[in-house]
Amino acid sequence: MRRKLRNMKEFSKLTGLSRPTVSKYFDDPESVRETTRARIEAALEKYDYRPNFFAVNQNRRNPKTLGIVVPQFTDPFYAEIVGLMERAAIEAGYVAITLSSHGLPEDEARAIEMIRSLNIGGVILSPLGRSSDAEAIARLQDEVPLLMLDSHIEGLTAPSLACDNAQGIGLMVDHLCTTGTAPAYLDMPEVNSTARERRAAYVAAMESRGAPPMILPPVAHGWQIEKIGAETARAALEAGGFPSSTVLCGNDRLAIGLLSAVTQAGVRVGRDGDLRIAGHDDHPAAAFTCPSLTTVAQDTEGLAARAIEIALEMIATGTRPHVPERRPSRLVLRDSA
Repeated sequence: MRRKLRNMKEFSKLTGLSRPTVSKYFDDPESVRETTRARIEAALEKYDYRPNFFAVNQNRRNPKTLGIVVPQFTDPFYAEIVGLMERAAIEAGYVAITLSSHGLPEDEARAIEMIRSLNIGGVILSPLGRSSDAEAIARLQDEVPLLMLDSHIEGLTAPSLACDNAQGIGLMVDHLCTTGTAPAYLDMPEVNSTARERRAAYVAAMESRGAPPMILPPVAHGWQIEKIGAETARAALEAGGFPSSTVLCGNDRLAIGLLSAVTQAGVRVGRDGDLRIAGHDDHPAAAFTCPSLTTVAQDTEGLAARAIEIALEMIATGTRPHVPERRPSRLVLRDSA
């Protein structure tokens, strides 16, 4: 068995090279002379040693790390976009350190402090919004390039990137009004700023058509969104039904819960049924519900690629964009509406 070495000091002593030279090799093997590289690689064959990534990174002037903080790893949107951003970061020569706030302000604050304790090149944060510690996030922004993704904090000026909620909700309202009754809106729990943006977009789209908004507030708060959708649907049925024969949900997770509850109650869903249902986000299960779910698909791949691109631009130039960037979505028409 190869002898295991504890640290770079021990490794550099055995190779007869200085610690800065060895560190330079591990940062970029091509940055040292060929003879030096050969000595180090021969030693790596002989000894069991790998540098502590965090220790090496802490001493870098230009760290090749990005911090990513999202509310939930289990939410399909965040799960997908985190994977895409991690891959884009790797292709750009960076390592992504990804943390979850678990939908809790105290865990978001803890994640931010963890990020601040590391030598991070830049941060991509999807904040909880009104429940976030805005002062802590402002301090983070003073220290490193910071991009808000998908959500933002009112009153905090920071670069932000999200889907165009007004455009996507507007597309869906137009489709539903053109093909049937004007939709009521099953509102999202206000877990971040997206809930407020989509609600406002629905109200604006309805008013532009001269139709009165019909908002169904969620019966509970939190990230158990399918359960909240189902419970809100059951409450509406017990109270005599929905205000319209068409319901647009703030996201697909709500719509899946709603669809489950009304189907169990014997309501026929679809164009020729008793109720039309639509959502937003194109959840991975949306094509496989029964009936399949009409929705608005976000450009998740485009959002992930652009998020990494903006973060790296800010790191390279030391500047930050001042105008929020919004990416368009597209309709996905299926059997539920």
